Amino acid sequence: MTNSHICSKTDQKEKMVIQNQLSQISAEIIANWFKAFSDINRVKIGFLLLRQEELCVHDISQLLNLSIANTSHHLRLMKTLGITSTKKQGTTVLYSLKDEHVKEILNLSFMHLLEEN
Repeated sequence: MTNSHICSKTDQKEKMVIQNQLSQISAEIIANWFKAFSDINRVKIGFLLLRQEELCVHDISQLLNLSIANTSHHLRLMKTLGITSTKKQGTTVLYSLKDEHVKEILNLSFMHLLEEN
């Protein structure tokens, strides 16, 4: 039985290309990346790192009024997901946003929300 009511502007070849690209990119990885920002404290950390470039866990925890353990947990998850990177300065570990792509996504998110309000 054929379904003559399919509403599709995509031909079969294009569908295969899209499906191949999605499997190569892994939609699950992208979804997990965005899940990182489902927590308000990680959004706040992202905002701080947009404004300050580099911060240590102590500064972040003080600015957000979080425990160092809680802040470290969020930063570790963000690093695992490729959102932040670290560098050592003596005994201090400084956190920053990983690259310009991350900064752009966060900036666009904040700008979008500010425009709507």
